Amino acid sequence: MNSNRNHTVRLKKMMAIAGLFWFLYLIFHLFSVLTFHSGEAAFSSFYVWLNSSLLYPILLALLALTIVFHVVIAITRQLSNNESFGEGYKKPYPKAVPRVVAWSGASIILIFIVIHSVQMLTIDPVDLYSELQSIFQKPLMWAVYGLGMVAISTHLHHGLTNVLQTLGITSKQCKGLALIIVLVIMVGFVSIPFGILYA
Repeated sequence: MNSNRNHTVRLKKMMAIAGLFWFLYLIFHLFSVLTFHSGEAAFSSFYVWLNSSLLYPILLALLALTIVFHVVIAITRQLSNNESFGEGYKKPYPKAVPRVVAWSGASIILIFIVIHSVQMLTIDPVDLYSELQSIFQKPLMWAVYGLGMVAISTHLHHGLTNVLQTLGITSKQCKGLALIIVLVIMVGFVSIPFGILYA
């Protein structure tokens, strides 16, 4: 029993590290896309540099590996929990977050990441500024982007709350702090499509 518990704790920590890497990338991605507000020259110059640097393929590889690891561990942990015998071993799913809601949100995030990645990888960075303007003039992309942002915000708040609690911050404080961090990040991201819409 102790060995299984230790194994579960190790997996949770590794899953958290993978999630933390994506959180740090989210911050990096936010600052990079905010250059959009500085004009086409600044925005395009940054992404031309990024796409031609050695950092880019390394970053893509790490993002792919960590998200696959994060997803696989999440699924295997849930399946393992479902197969546990006895109420003493089986961890109940939080009543505040119905199972279908949690897994639907995770699925939306994964689909959104795939769609967004395909878009960014297939666009010439030189034309990225105009392509981004074109993308957010389509109502469908507003719906996709909005749904993705809501799902990511919810998942991010959950993850940050758990991490902050682990660091010793009280439940009420960490939920509030996590909410502020998520709101700041999401306002930054949604400022791009709104900036295009009201330009």
